[in-house]
Amino acid sequence: MKQKLELFSPLNEGQLVNEANYLKQMLTFAQQEWKGITMTDALIKKVWDKVKKNQYLEDNVADEVAELYEKLAFDYETAVDLVESKNTETIVNDNVEVFDTENEVDPENESLELVNSVTEGLDLSSFTQKFDLGGMTRCVPKGNVEAKDWVKAFAFGLTLESGSQWIIGDAVVALEDAGHENVVNQLCAQFKKSYSTVSNYARTCRVLGHESRDPMLPFTVHLEVATADLSKDKMQKLLECAKAEKLSSQEVRGKVREAQGKDDKMKPLPHRYLILNVENWSNSEVVSQVPDEVEEHQLLIDLQGKTWFDPAENEWMQFLRGE
Repeated sequence: MKQKLELFSPLNEGQLVNEANYLKQMLTFAQQEWKGITMTDALIKKVWDKVKKNQYLEDNVADEVAELYEKLAFDYETAVDLVESKNTETIVNDNVEVFDTENEVDPENESLELVNSVTEGLDLSSFTQKFDLGGMTRCVPKGNVEAKDWVKAFAFGLTLESGSQWIIGDAVVALEDAGHENVVNQLCAQFKKSYSTVSNYARTCRVLGHESRDPMLPFTVHLEVATADLSKDKMQKLLECAKAEKLSSQEVRGKVREAQGKDDKMKPLPHRYLILNVENWSNSEVVSQVPDEVEEHQLLIDLQGKTWFDPAENEWMQFLRGE
């Protein structure tokens, strides 16, 4: 029988709730977190549906919606991992064979099969005894650590929401610097994570050292700067500018193009039409072309022209003031 998902509550830290309660609480959380856009129950459910189907958002969505998608995707992956870990725990308990982790092989010959040693629970108190997290912008060992400790750091980073990208990236960089090969491939295969996502985390951590990271800036802003072909000085100035002017990641991308001497004129946005399902808003969608047919329960809106299509008159109508 398929197990139901349990998700960490966005309002009560550490509390697990069912999917229905999670979505209700997420609406409250989103309305508090992203006040620059109107968050609705329909929008939450629509983005959640795309996350569960592993579908990407449409192009040119608002930054707030993109951040909502990342939050929901992270929580969904965590919930799936919880289910898988419970199933794995049941299988392990049924097995007679016990693995000896006391006698480790020579560190010079060990591989990333060390992920198999991360079977015990990971808690904050034991983790912070070995690593300094600072303002959640670094993961630095306090003393001598082994490769398996960095694997635990990677696994622990996956359980966190704020600052997890830095922990995951630092863990990958440390393992690569220690001479391990195919680090990202092996870790992503073991922990069921996206290669491109983890690779971007690691690249950002390698380019931007601990002293260059600002806990007041989103990781996505650091990512835009780190992946640009710029000098260290220019990168630092961009981060300072982003903080002072409170720039979004998309605005930082424009600043990056400017700094690279590229044409900073924005390309015209593709025309977008909203097919509004008046019976079930969560089934509404944004398209780039006028559909061949508009059904009775749908309303076609030109988002650029601020008009709607009246099938009875067969023409586009301007919205009246207040509509």
